[in-house]
Amino acid sequence: MSTAQISQPKSRGRWLDGLPQDGPRRPWWARLLRSPLFWLAIILFPLYFWGLYDQYWMLHPEQTFEDGTRTLGLSNESLKLGAYWAMWTALAYTTLFILLDRFRASSPVVWLLTLGWGASASTWFSIHVNTWMGQAMATTQANSDAGSRAAIFSAPFVEEFAKATILVLLVILWRNKIVSRLSIITLAGLSAVGFAFTENIIYYARVWMQATHDITIAEPQESFMELVMLRGVYTSFGHPLFTMMTAAGLAIGLGARSKWVRVMAPVGGYLLSCAGHMLFNGLSSTNSIDNLMVQWYMALGLVAVIVISLIVSMVGNGQLIRARLADYQHAGWLTQRDVELYGGPLRRAKLLLFALFRGPRTWWRTSKLVRRVTELAYLRNAMTRGTVSAAGDDRAHQLITEIHELQQVALADYAGEPMIPPRKKKRSELPPPPPPGAGGPLTSNYAQPVAPGPAGVGGNYPVRS
Repeated sequence: MSTAQISQPKSRGRWLDGLPQDGPRRPWWARLLRSPLFWLAIILFPLYFWGLYDQYWMLHPEQTFEDGTRTLGLSNESLKLGAYWAMWTALAYTTLFILLDRFRASSPVVWLLTLGWGASASTWFSIHVNTWMGQAMATTQANSDAGSRAAIFSAPFVEEFAKATILVLLVILWRNKIVSRLSIITLAGLSAVGFAFTENIIYYARVWMQATHDITIAEPQESFMELVMLRGVYTSFGHPLFTMMTAAGLAIGLGARSKWVRVMAPVGGYLLSCAGHMLFNGLSSTNSIDNLMVQWYMALGLVAVIVISLIVSMVGNGQLIRARLADYQHAGWLTQRDVELYGGPLRRAKLLLFALFRGPRTWWRTSKLVRRVTELAYLRNAMTRGTVSAAGDDRAHQLITEIHELQQVALADYAGEPMIPPRKKKRSELPPPPPPGAGGPLTSNYAQPVAPGPAGVGGNYPVRS
């Protein structure tokens, strides 16, 4: 569809001319009940709590096996210590991924759902399946690699499947909101960060319990911090890197026209993530840390390539938004200033910064305005690529109408506005009115004009009677 095929407005001065007018807008609670995201949150958040609760009672008490050996349970002290050190890695990566989701930012509820899925649902599913697979692969032979079999052959497939399930669920229920590859990669990264957070707590707590109960370990704190540096810093990119491979395949499939590519791209991304995870677990399980420096530098090089590609993708997304918004500008729905303001990452950030100093309500409406304009640009891009049919025109009309309404109540432009608006004086700070009877009258008591009398500028011409 070309720019000329966009329906022209009847009046360029009014955006709503020529648009199908909807009926009265539903109240907020009615819109909330019709949202799939609301019902998804109602169902998943209690399940997240139950998953963490079940894992706690799996790992907290001591376990005694048939041969009489026992395993140390994870005490509350060790779990709190592990959560403290795992928290900093999770906060750092969460901040980076949310900053990456700057063009078509998802709802904070979606961020919480994805992060919670990785931290509770994925770990609950993985710990049960990996335990079962470990028991199935166990042997009675004195094989030093027997304990690594589940980590190499089972954990990658189970964990990558568990982390990526939330992506498929959101794409099905929230398809019109996830329109950017950066959005999918962001959600995949958040799911992986949540998974790594819970996994790090378990690993840190286990090492602390072992170090404090083994008399052969002279410095428990030193052994504990070695693991924190290894998992929380040096190899902290592992889970996000693998899950982003699955997300990349899913993003390619969503943007492809071919049905074959739509099916095979997500499958290929998932298998690639499993292969990378298997290689990572295999090398770390069968080699000492000193022998893995070359592989670690190779992994850092891969991470650097992915970071550069994400930066290039961010620049490309900015150009795409400007190009697609320009189509609506040529048709008369948007102005040149709208294209410049919402098509530039720095200008968008500056607009949100100015809105932040004007109160939470103004900031929220401005943020919603930016999201709607961005959705309009990506919708137009999908229509030009042929992945969205002509039915997208109805959604475009709804977005334009909503953009017009939001521009009346949000900060639509920061040009000529100070970053921090002047503080409004309170009623108590205004000067008090003069008391009655004090001072003279507000206006002089001039005599009433009498005709005929002076008229005109100089008062030289009599008024006609």
